[in-house]
Amino acid sequence: MSLKSFLHSFIFVLIAYLPSVSQIKNCDLKKDEEGIKVYTCPSDTSKFRSLVAEFELENISFAELERFLWNVDNYVNWQYNMVSASLVKKVDEQSIIYRSEVDAPWPVQNREMIVQLSVNKKLDPDQLAFSMHTVPTDYPLQEDLVRVPFSQASWTVKQVKNKLVVTYQLTIDPGGYIPPLLVNLAMAEGPYESFLNLKKLLEKKK
Repeated sequence: MSLKSFLHSFIFVLIAYLPSVSQIKNCDLKKDEEGIKVYTCPSDTSKFRSLVAEFELENISFAELERFLWNVDNYVNWQYNMVSASLVKKVDEQSIIYRSEVDAPWPVQNREMIVQLSVNKKLDPDQLAFSMHTVPTDYPLQEDLVRVPFSQASWTVKQVKNKLVVTYQLTIDPGGYIPPLLVNLAMAEGPYESFLNLKKLLEKKK
């Protein structure tokens, strides 16, 4: 696998704080295919650019999307170049902690993340939100992996008639050393491929 392919996949799962979507006017549209738009945006807090992705899911309910995202074992089937994903701990009915690993080409080491995924159902009845962030852990680290030091993500999902309108936000601090220029050049493709896979799998279930 090429370094570019690794970055495509890695950027999808490495996530940090992004300013509000209202600032999307300052972002650059990098991908607009199959109903999926991916923007990269300047960041005030990182040398890496931030990212916003937008797409719609036809005839999919909140409950179906939530079940899909809780299914950590299935992540390898839709998140681009993910090697493994497994549940570490169920925190409560609205939150879990999971571990994932993303493949990398030599000489770059594979990256590992320990992430807490939570859902917020206390919003508007026509809106659902998911948040993801890395958490401190004593989970043993393998010598051949680099653990991501910090990540944060959000999914904002709105019901509009028979569609779910999804806005996904991310930036990245991959840990270790990967040239920011390479990351910034590659960061649109991975989320696009992952969300395209997500749409196909959800539609297939219908």
